[in-house]
Amino acid sequence: MSTRVTLVAEPRACHALAPLVGAWEAEGTVRVRPAGGRTPGGDELVALADEADAVLVVGARHRSPRTVLPGPVVRARDGRAVPVAWLPDTGPAALGRFAIAAARVHERARSDRTDPRTVLVLSQRHRKFGDLADRMVRVLEDDGGDAVRCRRMTAYDVHRDDLVESMSTGPALSVYVGHGRSIGWVGYAGLRAHHVGTHVDPDWLPGGAVLSLTCRTASRHRTGLSFAEAIPLGGVAAAALGAVGPTLHTANARWALRVGRALGSVTTIGQLLAAVAPHDPEAGAYRLLGDPTAPLLDDPARAVAAPLEEAS
Repeated sequence: MSTRVTLVAEPRACHALAPLVGAWEAEGTVRVRPAGGRTPGGDELVALADEADAVLVVGARHRSPRTVLPGPVVRARDGRAVPVAWLPDTGPAALGRFAIAAARVHERARSDRTDPRTVLVLSQRHRKFGDLADRMVRVLEDDGGDAVRCRRMTAYDVHRDDLVESMSTGPALSVYVGHGRSIGWVGYAGLRAHHVGTHVDPDWLPGGAVLSLTCRTASRHRTGLSFAEAIPLGGVAAAALGAVGPTLHTANARWALRVGRALGSVTTIGQLLAAVAPHDPEAGAYRLLGDPTAPLLDDPARAVAAPLEEAS
């Protein structure tokens, strides 16, 4: 099925994003709208959603995710929930790193592989978060069937270095529940963007998406760049989801379980959020960063290594 993507960005940013734009063009149509030094407002976003299946807005670095977008999806006039994503223009090197990583993730969708999609279920070392991780594992195993390979990697199970190594193998999806801050996760003795900085690891295989179902990971509070923004800009994954402020554990739990139930019937992060966000009254707390069309598929190199990992 052809996908219509709208990119709102300045010409310089479009040049850096060329690898991803090429991947989009191979799968559908791309409409580029010059930003003109500003970001689209509410009515403009709806108008963009009317003519697209996904929208990415790239703008000035000083703009924060909270002020640019109203949430991870925008309701088009025909009733569709259209995923909308943000990315700050932090320069051609970072945008290019993101574009190359996202384009590599898109390459996975062009093969005939039918391997299960790996989901890393992550949580802080705390009873309520560990219990939620267990519930999500059960939902994924019950509803995902043979299409999903679930790996429970909570802070009870692994150390930070082990987690980072697993995230570097290109899993389809990583989902974290626990406490969060604008600079990263509280779990795993504190996971920060520099722990997964791919600019120092050329062998890193980007993941499809990283979901932080926790507080503030898309917030700019006391930081120049939020953790959720750093994930795609660092080439860690093609997309990330984070909250721009505090969130309730009950809301994060609803998201975790709905993600688990929906995952078997969607193929991209945008489709996943379009299936989950409209049913949650607090969806406006979250923002999507990076590629709103990122396929949720494992890297082929991981598909070869996975049986060895599971046997060890």
